[in-house]
Amino acid sequence: MDRTHIFFSTVLMALSLNTSAETIEINGTERQYEVIKSEQPAPGVTYSRLRFTDSSFQLNVNMIVTDLSNPGCRVETWCAKESSRGIEAITSAASRLTSENLKPVAAANGNFWYCYGQNEYPTYNYIPRLLSIRNGVLVTELNTGREKWDGGAKRNGAVGITSDGHIYVDYFTPDYTLKMPTREMNINVCNKGVSAKYATAGELGIYNSYYGRDTKFMYVEIDENKKLIIDEEAADATEVLLDIDEGESWMTARDISFTVKSVKKNAPAGTLGDHDLALVARGTTKAKRLAELKVGDKVQLNYSFLVTGSNVTPQFEQAICGNALVMRDGELTEHNYNEEYNSMIYSRTAYGCDADNRKLYIIVIDKSTDPVYGKSRGCTTAEMCQIARHFGCSNLANFDAGGSAEMMYDGKIINTTTEATPRDVANGLMIFSTGMSAAIDTVISENSSAAPVEWYSVDGRRLSTEPTASGMYVRRRGNSSEKIFIEN
Repeated sequence: MDRTHIFFSTVLMALSLNTSAETIEINGTERQYEVIKSEQPAPGVTYSRLRFTDSSFQLNVNMIVTDLSNPGCRVETWCAKESSRGIEAITSAASRLTSENLKPVAAANGNFWYCYGQNEYPTYNYIPRLLSIRNGVLVTELNTGREKWDGGAKRNGAVGITSDGHIYVDYFTPDYTLKMPTREMNINVCNKGVSAKYATAGELGIYNSYYGRDTKFMYVEIDENKKLIIDEEAADATEVLLDIDEGESWMTARDISFTVKSVKKNAPAGTLGDHDLALVARGTTKAKRLAELKVGDKVQLNYSFLVTGSNVTPQFEQAICGNALVMRDGELTEHNYNEEYNSMIYSRTAYGCDADNRKLYIIVIDKSTDPVYGKSRGCTTAEMCQIARHFGCSNLANFDAGGSAEMMYDGKIINTTTEATPRDVANGLMIFSTGMSAAIDTVISENSSAAPVEWYSVDGRRLSTEPTASGMYVRRRGNSSEKIFIEN
């Protein structure tokens, strides 16, 4: 036996001595596992490493469970280089997003993105497919129009998080509306290409800072080989630049007011520049209607998402989207079995929630050999669902896997990926420690009744005055604190 093998055996023996074996029924068979490690790196956050030890079912599972009712933690969508187009190492994103009030604790990869071999490549290279929202701003859309990737919104599993810490994992039905002084129009795309030939009306797209301020708006068409190409010669769009009104902020499920600053007709593609929003319409109908706007006009943008299972339209502050909803209300969906990507033995990344919509589950499962913990065979999404359900997960959505399946914890990638070097990815969810107390006392204690009242944002930033904008805040007096939702 070589020294490496002796080391592996010694480590695994030590792990076995310090853990107790339990079982989970998976596909009708009791599978033995051990909790190799369980830690609480921040208030409300638990990290666990599980090791399935059956010879025919060896598996390394990393799982983060985050209780978002706890003000000591916060979850945000992270976008590679703060852009709708690009990839970045998760550890690099964590370093970039570190601040005095937000300390990254853990993160994982998220959306699938357009890549080599697909009809949209290279026009849409590295742009996340489907829905992405960061801090209320729509980065990419959940499309029901020209692109219905992997079955469209009625199949895709989306994850949305509200400012008051409720998590929804389900099918989302989107509604993107532009309200003009004389009419309303549906928006087709966000930070992607706009076609003149889609349906009969053409398309209306929106661009914001995540697209880039100096990047030309994208006019696209489909060529004879069904490839998406940029129409470099096109000069048939109406482009409107707008600034967000004073006191407004980006957020889903409500009207956001903007003022028109310029209107350009039938000209080559322009750029966003210093403005907050661009509306770009092509095609006989939509371009003509958008051209009705004049400088100084007020318009409202509203992007909303109906959660199918609960029939509510929450104000999502963060959101990402995978390929399929694989578990709903504790029951496995048909999407585990009607798609080869989900039914194959593979590495996995998934996001889920409990039945109360307060706990976020992040699961990364390896298909590799870890130098300490040994071989991990990978699994189907159905097997992953049964593992997640055992730990209290109710709804689960499958996300990008293969070399993209990565979990960052304590500043480093802790799972063994399928590639020698962890892959740069497009986006995901990141958990932060806010530095706030783990406890939420809803009753002010006597010994702190004379203390001054302090107000904080949910990410731990102290406010100079009592907040007036709608949203969730934390109010502190002495050693006590409570979460309060203010509605204006």
